Amino acid sequence: MGQRDWTQRVSEELGYYVDYGPSPRKHTWGCAMISKFPIVNSTHHLLPSPVGELACAIHATLDVHGRPVDVIISHNGQEENPLDRRLQTTELARIMRESQNPFIFTGYVVTKPHAENYRILYDQGRIHDIDPTDSDRWCQYIGYRGLKRVGYARVSRGTITDTEIQVGKFAVPLPGEDISAWKPSYKRVDEAHYAPEYHFPKVFRGKGVRGHFYHVFKEPRYFD
Repeated sequence: MGQRDWTQRVSEELGYYVDYGPSPRKHTWGCAMISKFPIVNSTHHLLPSPVGELACAIHATLDVHGRPVDVIISHNGQEENPLDRRLQTTELARIMRESQNPFIFTGYVVTKPHAENYRILYDQGRIHDIDPTDSDRWCQYIGYRGLKRVGYARVSRGTITDTEIQVGKFAVPLPGEDISAWKPSYKRVDEAHYAPEYHFPKVFRGKGVRGHFYHVFKEPRYFD
């Protein structure tokens, strides 16, 4: 395979764990997950696509400092067929709703904020939007449950790809800690509210580096 398996190469150079599939050979856009934490379990999904193109998803459980945390990576169909998008989003919501673990969703959903498929994803999936006031989204979304959301940032794509980077920072409950009463706080705070290890990189402020810089908000957002 040489250097064509970029997920394997990146994971080896960074010392991360990797999982990928369903791949483009399954007639999807392909899904890949690169994780700093061990992947305990992983299930690959071909999402319902009766009209348009197939859509992929990875549902994995990570061992995050001794606490199981579930993650979904997904790429819904891009032909924007209403039936496909609704069925695919409904299936993603079902997977998240049935999990009892803290959850992070990162996916390419193809919907406007607070539209029908958005509501299916977040309401039926029992997750919270990382920033519901961010109205400048169409494809990428981040959701979470059972975690403390620390911050959210958007980084411009430069020329390396056609899609920006959305980044979330979360604090994970200690093993055995009761998270049943956890609710999200949308109160904004200054960066100084958190210790330096929680801060986003300063290199992307201002003009950034190699065409990558904080955009839309021009800087990261932090929450109480």
